[in-house]
Amino acid sequence: MTRQRTDWGEILWLEEESGTPSSGGLEAGIVTLPSGSHQAKHIHYNEQVIYVLQGQAVSWIDGVKSILSPGGFFHWRAGVEHEVMNTGDVSFRHLLVSSPGLQESEPLFPDREKKADVSPDLIYTAVEAIRTQFLETLHYGYAIFDSLGNLIVQSPLFPEYCVRHCDPGNQQGGCSCMRQLDPKEWSRETVFRCRYGMELFHYPIFFEKVFLGYIHGGYIRHSGGKEGRLENVYDVPDSVVTGIRALLGRIVKAIRNYCEFEQFRRELLEKELRITSQEESQRILMKNLRDTQYAMTDLKINNHFLFNTLNSMASMALDGGLMPLYQSIVDLSRMFHYTLRTQNPVVLLEKEMKYVQAYLQLQKLRYGESLQISFRIDARVQKAFVPFNFLQPVVENAFVHGFEESVQKRIRIEIVKKCSSVEIKVINSGKTLSPQACRSINQGIRSNTSHGLSMICQKLYAAYGEQCTCEIASLKNGDTCVWIRIPFRDKDMEGGGL
Repeated sequence: MTRQRTDWGEILWLEEESGTPSSGGLEAGIVTLPSGSHQAKHIHYNEQVIYVLQGQAVSWIDGVKSILSPGGFFHWRAGVEHEVMNTGDVSFRHLLVSSPGLQESEPLFPDREKKADVSPDLIYTAVEAIRTQFLETLHYGYAIFDSLGNLIVQSPLFPEYCVRHCDPGNQQGGCSCMRQLDPKEWSRETVFRCRYGMELFHYPIFFEKVFLGYIHGGYIRHSGGKEGRLENVYDVPDSVVTGIRALLGRIVKAIRNYCEFEQFRRELLEKELRITSQEESQRILMKNLRDTQYAMTDLKINNHFLFNTLNSMASMALDGGLMPLYQSIVDLSRMFHYTLRTQNPVVLLEKEMKYVQAYLQLQKLRYGESLQISFRIDARVQKAFVPFNFLQPVVENAFVHGFEESVQKRIRIEIVKKCSSVEIKVINSGKTLSPQACRSINQGIRSNTSHGLSMICQKLYAAYGEQCTCEIASLKNGDTCVWIRIPFRDKDMEGGGL
């Protein structure tokens, strides 16, 4: 048995003779809170089950109050916010079974020389790929940096104590905890305690022996009963530390797994391009690849707005709004006509704009006066040939991502001719992006992560190659701008190609 003391009480951990947790990744112990003791608000990094042995206490799980008394059995999932107060005259004791998660069996740190053919920028592609499906589902504080110490992504969730002292949400990457790793620390996990008494873990991220960056996580109080208490800060047990390390290990592994997938994809593409050196075969291969990219992009365009539109139209019909209903049907018909009747991979820009305008009219039906739309279109670009259906998904991206928290919505489309190029700006007044977020998104666009803007930009790159520019930026007034530059071409070349 091992006794762990904290500033709120103690835990008597039950171990096997080898000193390992009691069973298959589970940890069991008897928790004691003296009379009047208080476990401050904290987030569970792991799943827990308790059985109350003695005393009385009040527990709050995500703000919901419950009474803990002898014989009570409770289950708490990972990610909940928890707080406990001993309200009795004797110590409150309960049996705790925790599932902190198993450490990764494969080594996280390299022991051989690095390979020279891996780009450190690969971490941007990997982080963007796992961001929505994995990172954004976590309820804990973390920050991921590239090999030069530039912030890639940071969790919006940090303990209240950290927010009061460092405000990491408004000073992204600027907290003293988020220091750049010394090269001597690249090959191992390190533990750092900040000047305010919080503890966090640094895990370097390697792929093929190349140092890609590092992740910081934890932001916990773990005193071991040796130091004074911090007001309203929970002193975590050892099982939480185990859970944090396991979680950070899973994040590192997820990044490495995607790097491996991306490296394999790139190598496969290079092999396919080396199949033949004959110019005609190369041209056919590239044309097939380009056509496939067009088809895949068009198939993946999000049409959820269509169901919202049809619902709005049905409601208006019931209310007798015949003219708005008529106009909505016309706009919808134009969109179907454009997508179903257009066979060429290139169209005139004026036709592409009519399609975008029909889409925006339908969004106007949905949002009413809260949506403001404006255009500035250079007459000289109307007869330019552009890829079919490339602009509407860019505009739709503003509604899917930019406007998710905005009540008043403004979108502006500017298209002008500059020398031998067409410059396109889609500007929205939605969520303001930080420089770090813009850099991360642009890295994802260039790396073809198969997400949103990346698909559209890869469609343009397939058509124009190095003559195309596609990136996202935050303007001085806080608006977000998707900026695209493509060559001006007023002829439909090669029988429908660019």
